[in-house]
Amino acid sequence: MSDKESPPSYVCNMQLNVDPLEKPRVRAICGPAYEQQSSESDPQEECCVDVENVTVKFYLSKTKIVAQVYPNCMTMAEVKQDISRKFEVDPSVILLKQNNRLLCDNTPIHSTNIDEFGIHEFQLELNVPQGDNTKLSLNVYYDKHRLPDYLTVHISGEDTKDGQPKNVVVEIENAAIVKPFLCGYKDKHSRKEYLDAFTQTGPYLDKGKYRLYRSRDTQTWEQKEKTLNTAHEQSVQCVLDGINVRYMSTANDYIIVPGKYQTYAQKERAERKLEKILLIQRNWRRWILWKYIHMRAKEFRSLVKNREEEEQQYEQCVEKRVERTEQIKQFPRTNDDFDMLFAEISRWKRAELKRITAHFEGPARISEVNILLDREIQLLNGVERQRRLVSMAMEDFRKDQLLKELGKPIEWIGYKDCKIHLDLLRTQRVRFLTEVYKDLRQTVEKDKRLELLSRVMELLLDEACFPNFPELFDLFDREKNLLIYAKSCDVEILRKRQNILFFELIKFQKRAQQKNVPSRMCIVCKKVKPYAQFAIRTRQSHVDTCKHCYYLKLVATENTVYQSILRCIQRDERKRKCTTSFAFVMQQDDVRHMLDKIWHGHSALSKSETLSELRLPRWNKSDDWSPWNCVCLTERETRDHYKIDNMEKVYDPKFILYVGNCHMLARNLFHTLAAVATEFQETGQWWKVGMNKQRTSNLNAV
Repeated sequence: MSDKESPPSYVCNMQLNVDPLEKPRVRAICGPAYEQQSSESDPQEECCVDVENVTVKFYLSKTKIVAQVYPNCMTMAEVKQDISRKFEVDPSVILLKQNNRLLCDNTPIHSTNIDEFGIHEFQLELNVPQGDNTKLSLNVYYDKHRLPDYLTVHISGEDTKDGQPKNVVVEIENAAIVKPFLCGYKDKHSRKEYLDAFTQTGPYLDKGKYRLYRSRDTQTWEQKEKTLNTAHEQSVQCVLDGINVRYMSTANDYIIVPGKYQTYAQKERAERKLEKILLIQRNWRRWILWKYIHMRAKEFRSLVKNREEEEQQYEQCVEKRVERTEQIKQFPRTNDDFDMLFAEISRWKRAELKRITAHFEGPARISEVNILLDREIQLLNGVERQRRLVSMAMEDFRKDQLLKELGKPIEWIGYKDCKIHLDLLRTQRVRFLTEVYKDLRQTVEKDKRLELLSRVMELLLDEACFPNFPELFDLFDREKNLLIYAKSCDVEILRKRQNILFFELIKFQKRAQQKNVPSRMCIVCKKVKPYAQFAIRTRQSHVDTCKHCYYLKLVATENTVYQSILRCIQRDERKRKCTTSFAFVMQQDDVRHMLDKIWHGHSALSKSETLSELRLPRWNKSDDWSPWNCVCLTERETRDHYKIDNMEKVYDPKFILYVGNCHMLARNLFHTLAAVATEFQETGQWWKVGMNKQRTSNLNAV
């Protein structure tokens, strides 16, 4: 250690044998063993003190401490000289204290107090005038002088030969590599010397080469050879028992042929090659598993997201359906809306009858039933009254819509999807008479009314072929005379009759006399009506009841629910491109009969009786829909049912048997449906299913 200052001449350094490649070394400052002295020793013995090295700690502050090794005979003045040289300060300004007591310069170290480890601790301070910037800097202490650190190692009496505890001062030596001087130069102005240096690392240490390496070469300095085989071939005998000779057969002998020479490094490399191959295979399988898990996780998140969207969409549909139902109940308009109100009254009546039966008996029950009957009559009369008002309010609207359709030109799609309009004379006549009809319904002054009647009477002369022409002409003539000769008169009833006959005039068209239309007498109302006015059902064997009488026989039900179920079936069949399915032959009454008689008005799985949620999906997805290939489920159960590939693995055998029995019952009830469907297909009408109003045209290209 050329760049370090050597300790005083009376300190003996003993350097330990440590590998130079290792980290900083430790060397012991050897002297006589420092034996711990008792504070109660004899004063006569204090004058004779053995010279030995002791550790001295200097406290610059609570956190800044430096340590040095001095002989115990040194005085404080000598210590100040050494400390001032290392901190580069004047020794006269240095103050040494112990326990806040100032130490004299002629005080030796051994006369000061020590701690339990034999270390002398001093406070190091400076006595400088105010304004002087002199201070104790550790940067100067460590950077410029590179002084070693010291520590005292306490050895207990159990580990010493004489059984006495000892303290050994140990110096931590910096074992940095001493680099040789190569060349350099010195700056003339700053007088700084610059040296060229180099660094070099040792050879690469192959740790795998010495792993589990055991060889005789590492234990001996020289190799010895020993001849093991005989010099030449010769026969030998092995005596078995002194008389007999052991015979060794050569049948099981084999020759060992040496292979290619392989060094230990090559053998080690080959073994590690197998380990690397296994490592690659293990990581590859791990990556495949990781990828599979991520793919399945992504698929799971997608399924969960789709399921949440389906549930959200379903809830929105339910909310819209409830809002629509409430609006229909408050403002009914069609026959189906009023049938829904009648069905609500019927359900309310059944619930009240159950309540009366459970709580009343005898005369009290009879009186409650009479009160219930009066309430039912009031509700039915109120609904019927509202129905008539709505019918009267919608009558003018329906007439206007009919006249608008009659006056619309004929349209069809021609070449290159161009829409062609054909305006005939009869459509022009209808539009002209419609304008006159609107003027007749308006209330105007007397003079304008007389002018309108004169113009209408002139137009009627061209419509003399109308069967009710004389009566209509006479009504206009009478109103004209009343307006001219009478001072006050009520002609409202007369004008209503005029409007009715004039509306019939607009609908009248000159056509050839039609042949006799096939007709039949209704067995209920005993009226002869054409076949177009009779109710045709798939389960009937002959035509006997007209539509009006059949409607009166039906119990008030929610027809919109059964219509929606039938539309769902037909929409699903169109998506599957099955336009020849039995779903397009079924009617609303057939769906109601299937739900009530076959499936008993509830879901086959959850037994839910909410009609608005029931559906009739396919039982076997690969076959067309039919009454014997469907099952009653809710809307959510229908979505899950269509996701099943093998029903035998999902459904219970008892449930499958129950559905099969329902299918047998449906086949028995709808045995005539196959014949109707065959006629429907053979007549060529099936191709029109789902094609109405689906072909679009580009009106801008006309």
